[in-house]
Amino acid sequence: MDFTNIQRLAVAEAMGKAIKDMTNPRGGAHGAPTLRTECDDALRADFEASGTDRRRIVINGQEVGTLSARLSKPESGTRVVVRNPSDFARWLLTDEDGKAALFAAVTKTVKLRDELLEVATADGVLPDGCSVEDYERPAQWLGTTLRVDVKKVGAALGAELPSAVVGLLGGGEG
Repeated sequence: MDFTNIQRLAVAEAMGKAIKDMTNPRGGAHGAPTLRTECDDALRADFEASGTDRRRIVINGQEVGTLSARLSKPESGTRVVVRNPSDFARWLLTDEDGKAALFAAVTKTVKLRDELLEVATADGVLPDGCSVEDYERPAQWLGTTLRVDVKKVGAALGAELPSAVVGLLGGGEG
């Protein structure tokens, strides 16, 4: 059956609406699981169990895409942390380096203790009540990326799909 462009558009739009909930990575209505969230959850479980970060998608022996984990970059380093806020505050008020750091912070309207600590340690000073510690932040799960080659899916499923669907997927084209 030959379709006009507007007919192909209507079929494509209807198919898109019909499967939108299945592929929504944010879940369905009221956070209900979708096919996408189930696949994402399975990959995340595999990642947490064995470090698997990618799944090849193969249909009828043909690779048509991948589902890959998106991860933050691991981070490690050394930082100064406040162990005793009272000692740190006393140092800010009584030590010459502390007074200079406090003055700089107050004139910049810095309110958070961590921001004040950053100012106090900028020149390598280790304030009273603080210590240096090593830290590590492993790669964090950010979600997944789904890549699917529409034409490869059409070609892989060509014989199993109605010709109208194959045409929409581009499997019937060279």
